[in-house]
Amino acid sequence: MTEKIQNKGFFKRCINNPIVLFWFYILVNMVPSFYFAFTQPIDILGKVVVLLFPLGLFMTIFSAFKNSGAWLLMCFPLMFLHAFQIVLFYLFGEDVIAADMFLNVATTNTSEINELLGSLLPSIAFVCFLYIPPIVFAIRQWKQKNYLDWSFRRQTLLPAVLLLVASLVLSFFSANKNTNTFAFNQDVYPINALHNLGFAVNKWDKVKRYPDTSKDFSFKAFRDSVPSEKRQIYVLIIGETSRADNWSLYGYERETNPLLKDQENLYVFPDALTQSNTTHKSVSIILSNAEAENYNSIYRKKGIVHAFKEAGFKTICLSNQAENSSFIEFFTKEADIYKTIRTTDSKTRMTENHFDEELVSLMQQEIEQNEGDLFILLHSYGSHFNYMERYPEAFKKFTPDNVAGVRKSEKDHLVNAYDNTILYTDYFLSQTIKALEKTNAEVAMLYTSDHGEDLFDDDRNRFLHASPSPTYYQLRIPFVMWFSNEYIANNEKRMNAVKENRTKPISTNAVFHTMINAAHIRTSYLEKDLSLVNRAFNAEARMYLNDHDIAVPYTKMNLKEEDLEMLKKNNIKE
Repeated sequence: MTEKIQNKGFFKRCINNPIVLFWFYILVNMVPSFYFAFTQPIDILGKVVVLLFPLGLFMTIFSAFKNSGAWLLMCFPLMFLHAFQIVLFYLFGEDVIAADMFLNVATTNTSEINELLGSLLPSIAFVCFLYIPPIVFAIRQWKQKNYLDWSFRRQTLLPAVLLLVASLVLSFFSANKNTNTFAFNQDVYPINALHNLGFAVNKWDKVKRYPDTSKDFSFKAFRDSVPSEKRQIYVLIIGETSRADNWSLYGYERETNPLLKDQENLYVFPDALTQSNTTHKSVSIILSNAEAENYNSIYRKKGIVHAFKEAGFKTICLSNQAENSSFIEFFTKEADIYKTIRTTDSKTRMTENHFDEELVSLMQQEIEQNEGDLFILLHSYGSHFNYMERYPEAFKKFTPDNVAGVRKSEKDHLVNAYDNTILYTDYFLSQTIKALEKTNAEVAMLYTSDHGEDLFDDDRNRFLHASPSPTYYQLRIPFVMWFSNEYIANNEKRMNAVKENRTKPISTNAVFHTMINAAHIRTSYLEKDLSLVNRAFNAEARMYLNDHDIAVPYTKMNLKEEDLEMLKKNNIKE
């Protein structure tokens, strides 16, 4: 009993002591820095800088004001940043908050956030445990006017400044093992996270101004020839979070493509990689002629829908994605007919769950109601987390598929649920092809996914996608094309090119050029060396669009040994 009273007395003395609170506030603000020091590929001096700089920074900040509690409350946005960073550590095991992660938050609806947060309870509980107490103590200190005296602040300020100077000097002799350089805006937290936030804010502003910066653009597109008088339909289907390694068409041991494996006129491209592991960039590349090497041109250009419209096609976009004011929405809403089945409640920002097969019946209605040649874009929800929500009960082939949370121990359940989404995608694509076969039109259909997904595949325990350091599983995607008998009969040269190019290494930047070339559309923006239906296709060195929208060759992406082994195992070329 006496010990409990003493402990209680000790705790009370601590929370009433402004000096103890001063060091406590600094400690909790430095938690992400401790993690960075032990996980980032930097040398010993770099690790020292990663710790000394934030220590000096927070000592300077909290000693500059007599009420350190009030200052902590003013730093609440920074603490929110810390919490965000710790949750990402839980997901990816490494990496600073990327600019793309900030943009993902801006373009993600409430339903998606709730689905993810519900599975991240351990990390959320930890950040609550870590950051709620100092906020409570700070409010208490502020109300009680429990100030630091000037002598302590003066004695602390000089060492703090010396730590900052020392970290600046040491940084000149430090190095990141991946880049052989060391920069505060890349390697030192929270400077790097704030730098990425600034980049994201600037980019979001440019995205918002897209309608003005692109309003005068024209592909000057037209159809050079029509090989027959038959109706023409071109269909582009964008998948979500589907990785090739879980498709039986790509050698997966589970039968996840029982319908497509027997589909006639289906061409599977085994060596396909995405140019970005984030949806807002990867889909933008698919829907336009922007690619990793010239991505910034996207702010002044229109998308593939506009090219087909200029060439005289009736354009139809049917989506199972929520609207998000990104390039994806701008490009898809250029269609003559735009419909989304995943509507968003204006008050709660929540969306209703719909299965992708609803897009097929909608497509059939539009084909029947609209005469002439068509370009149809289907944007599916595919394998987006939470996987269990993506397929009907009838597709629960791999069980158990109930997931209690995102952690390594749940891997088998997660993989089962994920494989069920691939099984359902197989059905969705098969139904789409059946509907297109009934039209007796010349049809060319292309399906690919925006990016892949990590599923606790190796010792790194990575999950999801969109990490600043992508993995093999996030990069390799399914890429298939299907052609109707009518199209094949009247496009011999294009079909011969498809057969020749099928095994070559390709990226998602081939989609735009392949589709408009398949439709006999001419424009100066068509690059035949990127068209899979053209014998001029050239398998160039593949590029990846990094977090700051810089094109990086796949050979210089600093992929880990585990990723390089998988690329080699599956004969994925550079």
